[in-house]
Amino acid sequence: MADAILDKEPPQFIAGECPDDVILNIDSANNTAFVHWVVPSGSDNSGDPPVIFEVHGHEPDTRFAAGAPHLVKYTITDGAGNVGSSCEFMITIQCKGVKYFMFFKLK
Repeated sequence: MADAILDKEPPQFIAGECPDDVILNIDSANNTAFVHWVVPSGSDNSGDPPVIFEVHGHEPDTRFAAGAPHLVKYTITDGAGNVGSSCEFMITIQCKGVKYFMFFKLK
């Protein structure tokens, strides 16, 4: 009977793949901006692909509202339940440089 090998080593994100913080100006009249990033990938000593999950439900190639910064946080876990360090970055959408005009119709 073969001895079972216990995996105690956590998976890791590939170095340099966690995006930097993103700061964009709004690009539409509804105070949002389209944001693109590449989901970071990872590796595990088992050779099996790890599970990468975005904690807050944010997805790349979507619109984000102006105002408070949005935290994007990915976790990485392997098949043995080992959890690696997280990948976090902030997305900030600004209203900077946008001019609004109001038109009134007089009776």
